[in-house]
Amino acid sequence: MSVLHGDSNESNLMYFKVRAVAALALTLSIVAGVCQADPGTPAQQYSALLKEYRPVSAGMRKAKTDLERKTAVAQIGAYAPRFLELAKKYSKDPIALTALKQAVQAVGTADSAAQITWETNRSEFPVRVRDDAAANTVALVLRDRLTSDKINPILDRMRYGYRMEYAKCLRTVLEKNPHRDVQAMACLSLAQFLNDRLRMLRLTEDRPELAKQYAAVFGKNYLPQLQRIGQAKLAVQVETLFEWAAEDYGDVKIRVGTVGERAKSELYNIRHLSVGKVAPNMAGKDQDGKQFQLSDYRGKVVLLYFWSEF
Repeated sequence: MSVLHGDSNESNLMYFKVRAVAALALTLSIVAGVCQADPGTPAQQYSALLKEYRPVSAGMRKAKTDLERKTAVAQIGAYAPRFLELAKKYSKDPIALTALKQAVQAVGTADSAAQITWETNRSEFPVRVRDDAAANTVALVLRDRLTSDKINPILDRMRYGYRMEYAKCLRTVLEKNPHRDVQAMACLSLAQFLNDRLRMLRLTEDRPELAKQYAAVFGKNYLPQLQRIGQAKLAVQVETLFEWAAEDYGDVKIRVGTVGERAKSELYNIRHLSVGKVAPNMAGKDQDGKQFQLSDYRGKVVLLYFWSEF
């Protein structure tokens, strides 16, 4: 009887052990479910990522050493793919457009930070924004938003960028998007983007060392690609696009004024205020309050000092 009683005790003990393990597993499962926070709506996820990104994007202002600047470039460059991933994940949600715009902005910020690092450190550095970030963003825009009437903020942001993939995107949107205001923004942004590339190309004539910077920041094929297009051809493309914008989309409103006003202003700068052009006459007051005009000094060697306070 004692043996049987012992077996019974062992069975009961085993039973309670199994129950305890099962209860513990259930408890851990519940705790894990509670601890795994709800990521929130797409808009909330974007806001959280943007909140995380903002102090990082300002990191270059705090960087004091070569290593700190390199680290800042790497940290900033990591965010464009994250904004892009959010846009992919919620491609049907309105927040995708905002995330795409922010991805373009993040690439540009990282590129600018990388240029500052090169200029300051005077050496190549092992980190920069992922080379495929701009290309992947453009691919997603052209795949999902090519005919959208809501992509103007993205196009407007692309004109400030450096990556040649943006020229492809803007040109494709200009050709295939059916909405006139989007065509207008694509035309104006493409002209401004190419005009900035033309300035970069011209700068390399006076500062040959920039070739190394462009290679370090944008890759070894960046400058050769611009050089193959050539300054003359780029200049023609830029003026043609600004003329097109002014003539066909002049009345389209943008953030400040109209497309026509912006395009005509750019054309005036190109044709009258560029290096090598005759300076237009201007009138004003000197530091003593006396009225003068620039033509008063024609034929004389003078120093013009322009300044302002903000």
